[in-house]
Amino acid sequence: MTSETITSLSPQQVLEEAKDFFTGEGSVYPSTLVDESASHVTMSTFRSRLAISAYPDPAGKGTKVRVSTLRRHDSVGKFLSLIESANPEQGMDEDS
Repeated sequence: MTSETITSLSPQQVLEEAKDFFTGEGSVYPSTLVDESASHVTMSTFRSRLAISAYPDPAGKGTKVRVSTLRRHDSVGKFLSLIESANPEQGMDEDS
């Protein structure tokens, strides 16, 4: 399954948020970081793998984010909703 969205966060911010969301100490979606580069992270979950890539949108609308996985993960939708609503000036941990 592949899901995509656009966010105002930079590609680097998206990848850092992905690592924190899926591998952070308090994550309810525990994963292990398998591979990463300047434009993607790959994580291993209990049942599958997640590949998350972030790059400038060709139309200039922000950062395009693509999440690919072999199985459906409810966590993917929650992560995409989180970054869609992100405000890069505030940071993800602060209240709006």
